[in-house]
Amino acid sequence: MNRDINFPNLITRQETRFVLVHYTGEDSPTYEQIKESHLLEGEPEIGFHFIITPQGKTLMGRHVSKIGSHYPELDKSSIGVCMIGYRDEMSDEQSIALTLLLENLKSDYPSLETVKYLY
Repeated sequence: MNRDINFPNLITRQETRFVLVHYTGEDSPTYEQIKESHLLEGEPEIGFHFIITPQGKTLMGRHVSKIGSHYPELDKSSIGVCMIGYRDEMSDEQSIALTLLLENLKSDYPSLETVKYLY
């Protein structure tokens, strides 16, 4: 296994088949709250690779090349995106940021099979 020297618990993902888009729902946590929650769960850093705020700002979480911690059954083959808020209540800015991110990821990872939206 290829392990990062600075974060020995973070393993480089060997295949990238999916992008999983998660929605936080009504609680609408902040980036800091998400990070704190993941650290309290024993993660070395945020388990999502990207977080998109309601204002459309894309924030970095875990390095995109590393295995995430966002959906155990698919962590080893997916990139995790966390959308703050509800899917059906996204702002135009947030929707545009997600579209641009997905286009970039599809370009960077031609082996992507699908995007899955999780609630």
